[in-house]
Amino acid sequence: MCLSETLLSLKLNPKESMSVCKDLRQNRNCGHFLNLLKKKGEVENPVLLAPELFNKPIDAEELINFCQDKRFCPYFLCKFLLKEMKVIICNYQWLFNPYIRDLFLQFVDQELNNCILVLDECHNILDVATEVNSNRLTPYSLKLCLKDLEMYRSPIIMQDFVKILLDHLNEKKRDLNLGEQEVDPNTYLKYLFEGLKFRDLNGFKNLIQDIQEFSVSIHEVKLANGKISRDFLGSIAEFWLKWLKTFNLDNYFFCFNLKEIKGKRSISLEIVALDPREIVIPILKSAYTSLNLSGTVNPYVYNNLMGLNESGKSYKGIITDSPFLKKNIKAIIIEGVDTKRANRTPEMFNKMINKINEVLACTPANTGIFCASYRILKGLLSNGLRNIVAKNKKNLFVEKPGLSASENNAMVDDFKAYASNGGAVLLGVCGGRNSEGEDYPGDHMNSVIIAGFPYHLPTPRVDAKIKYYDKVFNKQGWNFAYLYPAVQRANQASGRPIRKISDKGAIIFMDSRFKAKNKWISEWVRKELEIIPDKPNAIRHNLNLFWNSI
Repeated sequence: MCLSETLLSLKLNPKESMSVCKDLRQNRNCGHFLNLLKKKGEVENPVLLAPELFNKPIDAEELINFCQDKRFCPYFLCKFLLKEMKVIICNYQWLFNPYIRDLFLQFVDQELNNCILVLDECHNILDVATEVNSNRLTPYSLKLCLKDLEMYRSPIIMQDFVKILLDHLNEKKRDLNLGEQEVDPNTYLKYLFEGLKFRDLNGFKNLIQDIQEFSVSIHEVKLANGKISRDFLGSIAEFWLKWLKTFNLDNYFFCFNLKEIKGKRSISLEIVALDPREIVIPILKSAYTSLNLSGTVNPYVYNNLMGLNESGKSYKGIITDSPFLKKNIKAIIIEGVDTKRANRTPEMFNKMINKINEVLACTPANTGIFCASYRILKGLLSNGLRNIVAKNKKNLFVEKPGLSASENNAMVDDFKAYASNGGAVLLGVCGGRNSEGEDYPGDHMNSVIIAGFPYHLPTPRVDAKIKYYDKVFNKQGWNFAYLYPAVQRANQASGRPIRKISDKGAIIFMDSRFKAKNKWISEWVRKELEIIPDKPNAIRHNLNLFWNSI
């Protein structure tokens, strides 16, 4: 929520954005903020800046449009208005990110114990809580850090430290296979402090403290000279302070993570938090109370992973009846399809495509196909899915990794437009932005196919989480860390066609393994499940009856 071209051009994370924003304001280099302060000083209450707008609920888009017109800062206008509001709708980050929460509460002028939290789509909080508690280091950030150290004539040992890290990361980028490689945090610390000629860990700890203090000095000099201060050095100090704090804890995982992005190899050294409760429980303890809402969450898993019973409050689980009419929901599991790695043969993909053809042949307008992975998506494409889509006189839209938000939005809008023009097919992946963050009411998506059981690849990170959850949740590691996230991705995808009470939609689970795991499927869908045998035209017959019924 920023209109500053300077800040937007830097493409920063939330913490860095706040730091640069502060510098721009202190140096009076943000015209939007200065305009807002001037106008705010002319009125007693910020609501009076536009009473016709602010005396009613307002969403972010309306606020930003108003600020663009007036050349105000939407972020700080929003904050100035907070004190006057009784109900505030905000991103999870405002509460669960420690760097943002304190500032947010200052602007609200409230303590958390006076706040009732309504956590909508609460299943997402589990990932948010671990992400904000994790950290990563990249060669790019190290290069910028080294540049600052050299420019401001730091002690040589600080530059040597960053060079050791940079050389080691570049060596790993060259030699490792794509994916994760677990790092023993004790061994890596020893490698570093011995490389720096320290006798023990205390010398390394002192160096990190010195780097943090030096970063403050650099920041003050930059600020005094009217420069934008991106705190690369402070971020690296915080990374290693986090490492020193957590390297002996079993609820953290450490790794090198090597990816390929647009044909280029990219590596990071990561500290991965495994337990969301570390972030969540203090918030739940402090809040007056909380209401947790989700149409897909498994209450048992959620209760354990959020630590509701450890929050000092009593929670009651309420499973409400589905508001959707039974006659408007068709949910089926297809037998004869299994997308386990050993079964991903041309024969299996051709079988899936034939069954997809049956779905398309009787779906009135648009269909979504959300695959368990990009490998399955590519398998369908390479075995003739395009031909089947064309045979049914529909257009095919394919979700591609790396698309910008605006590019993806344009593609989805084009897909939806075909709802009234012969129909189309959207091919994507479970767990992606189009299978979870997008709504397709009415004919925008009549049928959805979950193609494959969306297990994550068994990475070292997942293995570490399974091992840790086995320890703290009574041998529930595989269920909590592997099975539940997979079914949750399928549950989210399954709800895309049915968004309004009047919507009519077909949900097709195209993998026979859903039959054995059906108790994990969302209850409102599970109640309507049917098993379709592996016979020609069995799907077509079943769906024709559904779509032709009144």
